[in-house]
Amino acid sequence: MTLLAFIFLASASWAQVDLYLQDSLTLQLDIRGELSLIANSQGASVKKAQAELFLFPKDSNRQQVLFQSDLPKLNALEYSWDDQELGTKTFRYSAKVLTKDRRQEVRSKIPFPITSSDGVEEYLKETKTIDSLHPEIVAKAAELAEGEDDLFKVAFKLASWVEENVKYDLNTLTEKASQKASWVLQNRQGVCDEMTSLFIAMARAVGIPARFVKGISYSNSPLFSNPWQPHGWAEVYFPNLGWVSFDVTFGEYGYIDVTHISLRDSFDPQDYDATYNWVAQEVELQAKPLDLQVLVKDRGQRSSEEINLEYQLFNQEVGFGSYNLIKATLTNKANYYAATTLQLAVPPELEIIGRNKRVIMLEPNEVRETFWIIKVPEDLNKDYIYTFPALIYSEKNVTFRNEFTALENGPHYSRKEIEKLTIINEDKSYSRQVSFNCQGQEQLKLGEIAKISCQIRNSGNANLEEVNFCLEKNCGLINLPINQIVEKKISLLAEKPGWNKVFVTAENQFIEKRSSFNYAVLDEPKATISFKSPKLAKLNSPAGSDNALAVIINKESFSLPQKVEITLTGPGLKINWQASEIKQTEQIKLDLQQARLGFKNKFVVKMAWQDLEKKKYSSTKTIIIPSKPENYRERARMIFNTLLNFF
Repeated sequence: MTLLAFIFLASASWAQVDLYLQDSLTLQLDIRGELSLIANSQGASVKKAQAELFLFPKDSNRQQVLFQSDLPKLNALEYSWDDQELGTKTFRYSAKVLTKDRRQEVRSKIPFPITSSDGVEEYLKETKTIDSLHPEIVAKAAELAEGEDDLFKVAFKLASWVEENVKYDLNTLTEKASQKASWVLQNRQGVCDEMTSLFIAMARAVGIPARFVKGISYSNSPLFSNPWQPHGWAEVYFPNLGWVSFDVTFGEYGYIDVTHISLRDSFDPQDYDATYNWVAQEVELQAKPLDLQVLVKDRGQRSSEEINLEYQLFNQEVGFGSYNLIKATLTNKANYYAATTLQLAVPPELEIIGRNKRVIMLEPNEVRETFWIIKVPEDLNKDYIYTFPALIYSEKNVTFRNEFTALENGPHYSRKEIEKLTIINEDKSYSRQVSFNCQGQEQLKLGEIAKISCQIRNSGNANLEEVNFCLEKNCGLINLPINQIVEKKISLLAEKPGWNKVFVTAENQFIEKRSSFNYAVLDEPKATISFKSPKLAKLNSPAGSDNALAVIINKESFSLPQKVEITLTGPGLKINWQASEIKQTEQIKLDLQQARLGFKNKFVVKMAWQDLEKKKYSSTKTIIIPSKPENYRERARMIFNTLLNFF
């Protein structure tokens, strides 16, 4: 018998994969506009023409403008021509933008419905394109949000429904003009603007402020000849937190990747990118679409994934015509809500039962499973053993690979047998009528006792009997009549720093409900200092050379150090740096040419911080960096600096 292996390649090249996975990108953005002043008669004349450009990057928690060729006035960049000449006029804007792999972290449940909009009520209003009061939009949004009291989960449900039910289609009707959200709902097709408009309309329909963001992003889709394309996504307002990104088209919920450059937020996708006016007689102005170009100037390091994925095949060997099961177990390692979009890629010989895409949301430290059922064809050549690869890849093109073999006399599994393996993780029809309400202290110190109570409520129209209700290991059979509540309580020792979870489950023949209560166990905040420095500090070094001292602050506890202050002293200099808290590794760079360098240069870094109860901590570290003169002139200067530093 001959071995035959199928070879399957992921849809994205390694270069494309790498771009999505950087923790930062330095991007060169160039925007070019062109207008033409055209005479309509022989007596045509022009006095002045103006253009206002509304697309330009701004600083935010995830992007920083390092350079820009023009400074905006209020909310626009202004260009004018008073040469009184007809013809073509061009204008350009350039910027260097640092994008970072950062997000607004939703660390705990924010209640839904929203009771206070914090002054952003204007983002609840209906607009020309986002017709959020349309009856069909209101009905669908209310249906999706029904029974949910967690704002992130509601936003996720709306976004994932749009992604799953609206086909991305670059047809001539939708790519030239944004259609109304109600049109998208009725026709189930559109491009990024339409999909985003429908999501925003559904959010506004249930009282969630949301806005449209215009920008540019990278796509490896074969639909585009240029991978950098104008793009639109949404931001959802979370009370007491701020605007949280949701890119329905890219399958990025609660964040956007580092290839996104935000250029403008607006109420409606049809808000102008640029406006033009002119003072003239018998002159027509024609403007070309803006041309946006992006170049990658620098990349950071590979970012760490907050979601860990474990990949399992039910059986490594099956027979022809058999079904097989692929299971992915996802663990959210972060202390905030996270979501991922997973797709299964298999050779064309295999059939995927149902939709191959999975959009999955996880609470902090939550573990979830998802499944794919695949079928091996029956008419394979009996003389061969087939090796089938199966790849799971995320919206960032992080790829996981496994494979199994199929042969004529291999084990055979029917679809029904395979489905039995997945049923414990699928919602039963009545489950949405059952809800949990868990209460307890959400933050504890090490050694404290966590007292947690969970109530189960039947909001449906059927009495439930012999429900196995468990709060961790405290289990028992209960009867749950219509509109009744049953409560369980437990006490747990807070002995593990970090996010801890108490699982609550309820199951009988009609329902299967799984949830959890999260609480944080706080340790003492701890931070350490380390250095990256050259072996020799050079007195005179060319621009861009590696002649800098990097002070690295490492958070080494679950608790965040608060009110952090860094004082760095060295020969001839003193630098202070402050931060309200340290969430991740921070790095401060000091150009050594700023220091008064001698032969031995001592730098002292003192770090002070406190915990949430204002208890103070401090740490001091010293580093000595020698210098070596390269000529007599430098030697004389270093001798002089050494004397000054001594006194």
